[in-house]
Amino acid sequence: MQPTRFSKSRYALLVGLILFAYCLDNPLVKRITGSVSYLNTVQEPLLWLAIGSFVWLFPAVRSVGKLKMRGSLYFWSFCFAFIMIVVQVLAGLIDGLGKSPYDHSLTGMLSNILIVGSVLVGRELARHYLVNSITREESYRVFIGVAVFMTLVSFPIAKFTNFKSYEEIVKFIAQFLIPEFSKNLLASVLVYYGGPVASILFMGTLDAFHWLSPILPDLKWITAALIGILTPIFLLSVVQIVYEDESRIRKRKEKGEENPLNWIITTLLSIGIIWFSVGVFPIYPSVIATGSMIPMIQPGDVILVDKRVDPLQLSKGDVVQFRRDGILISHRIIAVAEKEGIKSYITQGDNNSRPDGQVVKPEDVKGIVVKVVPKVGWPTLLVKSKKDIPLSAVEF
Repeated sequence: MQPTRFSKSRYALLVGLILFAYCLDNPLVKRITGSVSYLNTVQEPLLWLAIGSFVWLFPAVRSVGKLKMRGSLYFWSFCFAFIMIVVQVLAGLIDGLGKSPYDHSLTGMLSNILIVGSVLVGRELARHYLVNSITREESYRVFIGVAVFMTLVSFPIAKFTNFKSYEEIVKFIAQFLIPEFSKNLLASVLVYYGGPVASILFMGTLDAFHWLSPILPDLKWITAALIGILTPIFLLSVVQIVYEDESRIRKRKEKGEENPLNWIITTLLSIGIIWFSVGVFPIYPSVIATGSMIPMIQPGDVILVDKRVDPLQLSKGDVVQFRRDGILISHRIIAVAEKEGIKSYITQGDNNSRPDGQVVKPEDVKGIVVKVVPKVGWPTLLVKSKKDIPLSAVEF
């Protein structure tokens, strides 16, 4: 069913209201109205509540999901958010966990719930209308368009204007912009099938964890990018399978021909790839940025590091990865030293003219290099800053 002239007008009005709220909430306007700090605190939730109220007054639009399936869709929406949180926490156990920067006093949490909850409800009501008023058939052009729009208005204007280098732009796109788009795309599909309640459950569960958990994953940018992109995209395929199965859209013959093991295997492989990349397994990948280990390891190669090794049982000739000043370095052990019963290792890059300036302590060893995969790490080097490479690792 195509939208009528009036529905097009309402659609344009809603988009205009969202853009108005977005522009009004930018730092420049806040500085102009900054004499009233209370306004800055409540401005965004009030704007989104007003937008939600406008949508509420519009003629009702329905999602395509059958009423008897709503409960199941709500359950799966919560489960998808829970899965994303679990994957982030597991990655955090590897990359590290950090203390939440938000106020976790009773007053602070209640304030956060009211502010974030108001924005959430208004935003998802708007998403519901943007998706379901324009199409009654599954249309990824609509889903992607709405997801792009909702992604762009979720970042302040200053976020797009304060980049100082090409590397910062690439990192922002990989770590924040594309993961946020992936999440919004999944939310747009959920709102198409299950209405605003489904997307509120999904996005609200993620927001609740982010704002209310005292401990949050402190992920490296590449880990955050990988998880933030792959997990929602994978769940996107799952929600379609679940909906088609439960709504009996597919014919019995088609169901019989499709082996359920196919998507189960896909699920396991996808999760396995994510976990392998973030170091859940005993062997993890790492990209090499310098030429200190040429010819064994070239810049852009990916090494596989076995972290099961006993750091006290290493010997001369082993190529190990160790941490120094927050940087991972992969060099060969050329000698083992022991002083007063305390063992340490003298390391040197195969392509370096002298040993490293500092000995490596066993507690700094991350693992031993067991395999080199040529060239597959080149995309990472596009955003590798020279500041990330210690001079001691590249001197000759």
